[in-house]
Amino acid sequence: MTIVKRPFVLDFAGAYLDARPEFPEDVWADWEAEKREQFEAHWPVVKAILDAFEELGIYLLDLSPSNIAFPIR
Repeated sequence: MTIVKRPFVLDFAGAYLDARPEFPEDVWADWEAEKREQFEAHWPVVKAILDAFEELGIYLLDLSPSNIAFPIR
């Protein structure tokens, strides 16, 4: 294990490989609304990070500001 500095993306315990898990659309909508609220102004960058991981076949669901951290300004 290594100590990392901001910015970072950590905690792949809630990751799925090769296929996005199947949930009803309302569950996805609630999940996204919760994440938008958690990340606030950083949400567009977080969404871009998620999209980049998905291009590699990695689907991250366990997102929080403690495992996707931005530089402190």
